[in-house]
Amino acid sequence: WKKLYEKAGQFDKEFCGGWNSEIDALLTFAGLFSAVVTAFTVESYKLLQPDAQDMTNHILMNVSAQLAGRSATELPSGFTPAPSSIRINALWFLSLTFSLTAGLVGILCKQWLRHYQQDISKPPKEALAMRQFRYDSFVQCRVMDILNALPVLLGLGLILFFVGLIDFLQGLDVKVSIPVTTFIGVGFGFLVVTTSAPAF
Repeated sequence: WKKLYEKAGQFDKEFCGGWNSEIDALLTFAGLFSAVVTAFTVESYKLLQPDAQDMTNHILMNVSAQLAGRSATELPSGFTPAPSSIRINALWFLSLTFSLTAGLVGILCKQWLRHYQQDISKPPKEALAMRQFRYDSFVQCRVMDILNALPVLLGLGLILFFVGLIDFLQGLDVKVSIPVTTFIGVGFGFLVVTTSAPAF
């Protein structure tokens, strides 16, 4: 029983070590990516609100008109954000949500792996039975599928961010959006080819 338990322990060490290092890399990427997306959303959400500077200018013009003896104009009512602003913010906030969700799930998976590897202070036969129970629970709860979903979540977040970025740049200047869109398209094409190539 002792030899079996040692072999199982060696398997678990390699199994968990590989997943731990991959999760660490994904958590690093998720953190950096979330910071970048947050920087963009901090500026873009302002497009969903009326411009305070425009309101201040309008009020000052009314005060000036009243002081000059002219009639004041009405304040503009019912601000409606541009459809592109709504699209961009929806894409970027969804992107941020996917990234943060991947980070949260990654942390939970690291905790599961740590619990799975906890030392069992029992005789080898009982320890092996406990280890097998943990492994079976790991498989039954589809933890490996959850771990495999982390890069997918981050990839979806990245795609949403890039689509929003293209939409944002097209509203600013075509001369800027064309090279960025081209580069994003080439990068996405490379990703598709390298991901699907092993299947053929």
